[in-house]
Amino acid sequence: MTRFPRPLFQDLDIDAPYVTEARRILQVLSRLRKDGERRVFLVTSACGGEGKSTICSILALVAARIFRRKTLVIDGDMHRPTLHKLLGLTQYPGLFEAMRAPESEVIAPRATPVPTLFALPSGVARGPIAGAYDDAAFKTLLGKYRSAFDLVFVDAAPAVPAVEPILMAEHVDALLIVAMAGRTPASLARRLTQVLTPVKSKIAGVILNNASEELPYTYDYRYYGYKPHHPGRPATKKFPVDSSAAASGVRTRANS
Repeated sequence: MTRFPRPLFQDLDIDAPYVTEARRILQVLSRLRKDGERRVFLVTSACGGEGKSTICSILALVAARIFRRKTLVIDGDMHRPTLHKLLGLTQYPGLFEAMRAPESEVIAPRATPVPTLFALPSGVARGPIAGAYDDAAFKTLLGKYRSAFDLVFVDAAPAVPAVEPILMAEHVDALLIVAMAGRTPASLARRLTQVLTPVKSKIAGVILNNASEELPYTYDYRYYGYKPHHPGRPATKKFPVDSSAAASGVRTRANS
């Protein structure tokens, strides 16, 4: 079992290379925006263990703390919720309850130690996970959050085994795909491109996690690089199945 000894807030070093990479990604995304477009981003991956939840949380944290944008991060992965552990929050109430609450009982996003960062954990799903997601309610919630926040990041489930990400993708502005160098099988990367075909125009880029051969320096965290998506070029990259490109001494809290 993965342990989450301390929230990300307590260990964020704004001078760390992984924070620098997050700043670069956010700067690229800001240049892609037009007149306030691309405000809501969905983060997903092909399978579990690629670091999407950690990266999603760091992007939101850096956007709020360094860029001073009013930011909301939502845990949309009810199969394996992680956000509440990363941010040191209780899981309940959250997205599940918000999608079912009557208008008179609004489930508001939680405040965090960073004044401009708010979070909505997954909540506690009751009944089969397959029936936990309510597409119409999710669309309504995002409509409210879009006008209340500068940036919204949705940590979705992996898109190959779960159907929710492709449904959620219809209501967001752009998709960020996380892949783990040395771990994401090429077959799953290809399958991911097939799954995301209906929303491929929304893919903003691929975040290559653990890209030890991609960066000119070494440090003791999983590091990641941003690969912008260009029309007419593949949105994903084939990665070797072996772990030769993986960094050693990894101490990232989450692998989901």
